[in-house]
Amino acid sequence: MLSRRFKESIFSALLVLVFGLFAPQQVAGQVIIVKSSDNVYFDQTISTLMNHVEATTRFEVLKATELSDGLASTSQDDLFVALGQSAVEAVNQFNAQANSINAYLTLEEYQDLNLNQHLTIVLDQPMHRYLAFCKLMLDIESIGVIETNGIDPNQYRTQILDKFQLQLNQYRIDRVNKLLPVLRELLSQNDVLLMLPRQSIYNRDTIKGVLLTSYRNRKPAISYSPAHVKSGAVASIFSSPVDIGRHLALLLNQRLNNQVHNGPPLQFARFYTIATNLRVANALGIDLPEERELRSKIDEMQP
Repeated sequence: MLSRRFKESIFSALLVLVFGLFAPQQVAGQVIIVKSSDNVYFDQTISTLMNHVEATTRFEVLKATELSDGLASTSQDDLFVALGQSAVEAVNQFNAQANSINAYLTLEEYQDLNLNQHLTIVLDQPMHRYLAFCKLMLDIESIGVIETNGIDPNQYRTQILDKFQLQLNQYRIDRVNKLLPVLRELLSQNDVLLMLPRQSIYNRDTIKGVLLTSYRNRKPAISYSPAHVKSGAVASIFSSPVDIGRHLALLLNQRLNNQVHNGPPLQFARFYTIATNLRVANALGIDLPEERELRSKIDEMQP
């Protein structure tokens, strides 16, 4: 008769075989992370990403300028993660058909790069989250946004507008309509300025004037950047490097386990962080709610 120990070893081997047949099979290639430059934000995202995927995953990290010379060889099983516009362009130039996931792009950059078929996480929050954030934080009735030409105003129709009976007004700038005059018109007709991630509008040459004009008109500015909060915006809702790393890990784990991605190629930020400026809020007579309560209510508004 077979010994008990021998029977147990046979049973254990069968369990390993059965679970091996039904467990997700990880792809054989490596994950090649391409970052646009060396900075702490990319590094925090990469660290978070690596901590949220299978420990046996093989990684290689390169800068965009190192991509062509830094890879000895690649296979069709390799997965690319591109961080920032320069990295996205480098990966596309290296292999336009690469199995890739892009991040650290704004919606504006995504549209300019024509990445409709490439899985991409944009820095923009979904519009319903921006609107809920403004309404729940400030209890206002009208919101103004500034856009450039070419943006479809119908993209802003959301359930949040109907639920809160909230009015959203869009203002456009071009070569004729300059930023500051348009901003003054917006502030005279709305309760709050909602700044969307548009580098062509909000940049180092304009941001000081935008925030100062908003403050002088005693109208709060809600931004997409924590840096703007330090400079005078009342609050911002944004995705931190850790938030982006967590979102990337979800998508990467799907790819590594050969799971089909059923969602759209364009992914708005899934995780977010809130920053506030109490000094500016107090100066404008605004009583800000507790962040935990605010976040709970925003999450309830998910469509």
